[in-house]
Amino acid sequence: MNQNLRKITQFLQQNDSLSVEEKASLSKVVMDVDKELTITTFKLDRTEKVKRTTAILLEETIEELERKRKAVEAQNRDLEIEASLERVRSSTMMMYNSSDVGNATAVLFAELENLGIKTIRCGIIIGKKEEEKIELWTASGAGKGQVMQIVGEVDVNIHPLLKGSFEAWLQEKDFFSFKLQGNDKDLYYRSLATSLNYPISNTMGSLPDHYCTSFMFREGGLFVFTFEPFSSENSTIFKKFANVFSQTYRRYVDLKQAEAQAKEARKASSLDRVRGQIASMRTADDLQRITPVIWHELNSLDVPFIRCGVFIVEEEKSNVHVYLTTPDVKPLGALSLPIESTSLTKIIVHHWEKGIVYREHWNRDQFINWTQSMLELGQIQDRITYQGSELPPESLDLHFVPFVQGMLYVGNVSPLSDEKIELVKALAEAFSIAYARYEDFYKLEKAKESIEATLTELKATQSQLIQSEKMASLGELTAGIAHEIQNPLNFVNNFSEVSTELLDEMKDEIAAGNWQLATEIADDVKQNLERINHHGKRADAIVKGMLQHSQASSGQKEPTDINALADEYLRLAYHGLRAKDKSFNATLKTEFDENIGKISVVPQDIGRVILNLITNAFHAVTAPPGVGIEKRGTDYKPTVTVKTASWVPPSGGKGVLISVSDNGPGIPTHIVDKIFQPFFTTKPTGQGTGLGLSLSYDIVKAHGGELKVKTKEGEGAEFIIQIPIQT
Repeated sequence: MNQNLRKITQFLQQNDSLSVEEKASLSKVVMDVDKELTITTFKLDRTEKVKRTTAILLEETIEELERKRKAVEAQNRDLEIEASLERVRSSTMMMYNSSDVGNATAVLFAELENLGIKTIRCGIIIGKKEEEKIELWTASGAGKGQVMQIVGEVDVNIHPLLKGSFEAWLQEKDFFSFKLQGNDKDLYYRSLATSLNYPISNTMGSLPDHYCTSFMFREGGLFVFTFEPFSSENSTIFKKFANVFSQTYRRYVDLKQAEAQAKEARKASSLDRVRGQIASMRTADDLQRITPVIWHELNSLDVPFIRCGVFIVEEEKSNVHVYLTTPDVKPLGALSLPIESTSLTKIIVHHWEKGIVYREHWNRDQFINWTQSMLELGQIQDRITYQGSELPPESLDLHFVPFVQGMLYVGNVSPLSDEKIELVKALAEAFSIAYARYEDFYKLEKAKESIEATLTELKATQSQLIQSEKMASLGELTAGIAHEIQNPLNFVNNFSEVSTELLDEMKDEIAAGNWQLATEIADDVKQNLERINHHGKRADAIVKGMLQHSQASSGQKEPTDINALADEYLRLAYHGLRAKDKSFNATLKTEFDENIGKISVVPQDIGRVILNLITNAFHAVTAPPGVGIEKRGTDYKPTVTVKTASWVPPSGGKGVLISVSDNGPGIPTHIVDKIFQPFFTTKPTGQGTGLGLSLSYDIVKAHGGELKVKTKEGEGAEFIIQIPIQT
């Protein structure tokens, strides 16, 4: 019950002036009022609770909506950032050459501005670890249309900002921040201005204190100048952009490498074409067509020019030959100028002698004056043709690049960069090498008639010498052959005399009737006749061998018993020397492999080789002057050994080895490499042609084999013939 109603009830009960009925009536009224008040209060309380609940729910709804709004805004921001990153990636993928990197980087910083990140200045650093330098890429702002440019390299030690950024990159930190203020700020901009051509506004040093923050990636970092420190949100964004630019930079590096390789390939191809063109030149007139070749190659190397040519210096004649052309491959003229005729030719030759590039700039009047001087000297006939157009060039930069025989000339409307000059140097070097070949050819042409006459005479002399060599070897054999023929003839004569005596005895026995003894004598006569026949055939074979040796080789290979061939020529050579010099004596040794069998060779040719080697061995073991027997010991015995053996060629298969060795003085080391050269001989004049070993070498080569020598001074020499067996 309401407190006021309770007071009213209490008052009625205590007031005696009222009757009981009145008090009861009034009490009922009070109770009714109290009831109404209670109901009203309840309703009011309920309404208040509903209001409070509604307010709480409304507040929670608003907070939820705010959270969702912020989440949507964050999601939209993330999508906006990702879209920006994707546009940067797309610009990276659109890079087709290294020069596109400026545009791709500009897109990156334009996207940062679109994201509402305000900067004073921004750019890129690329670290150079070993050199303690950084390469700077910069732009004066981050707005659209700004193209990033590579400014140059700078030493990181010139300022703490650069040093700190460099060390943060080395330590693989995410970012580095530095506040530029006071003297530190002034020092920074002065250091950059003096270190490189840095495009900084004059007002940068007067700006209020500001911050430089670098966000690192693998190759370097993105740097940005701002008046306020970076928020965590903006730092996160910049880290993402730093990672994306790392991809851009790697593509840039790949493109640079590809361009460098393509450039080198174009350069090599260009130089090869120059060499090829000059190699085809045969006369001095051909030089007039070399300037168009230079024009084409300058174009392929991307060297700008409006005139080009070559200046050939002839010092012995004090003259300079000039061959010029225009970019449209029209000849401008072929001049022949005395070195002292103009100041230009004198200074060009001076620089050529020192091997340095010469540059000179002409204006229109200077070009006209030069052209007039050429007309007066009679070097050109037409001004317009020489100019290459109706009007002379307003500006002409002349570049003369030296090579061995002169200068390569390139004329352009502006000076060539050092990079382009290097390309011209490579072209000049290629021209020089090729032109040297042309000069050699020209000299050969001049001496052609004399050389041909000399060659004809040399061939005739060589034929005579080869024949002399053959006759000399035949002469060596003559005495030996006579000795060899004499032996079977002696047998024939002896057995004939004995047979005559036996026939007389047989007649006597027949007359006496002793038929058995007569039959035995007849058998002896028959054996003697067989021996006569055998030795007659032996003599016939010797004569045939002599005829084969004296005749030209048929070149036909036939199965030949190498052991028999070697043995025969060993005895013939020995007896030949014995016939000439009765005091000559030597021990002959043979070691023949009986399993070799017959091999397919030209017997006359291989016989000549074996005979030459054996004869040389006999001469070697004969004590020459200055190498007396006393120096080898009193027990020295001249020995010549001939061996045959099976041999396995390096390429596989089968082969035969024939060696002729001696225990003579050996071959001096300084002449070993010369012994197979034509006309080289150690014999006194008139005693050798110097063709024996040379012809032997060629014969063995013609059989697909090798002729080698092993020697040691004081211990003899061994010549080895290796011939593959053709199956």
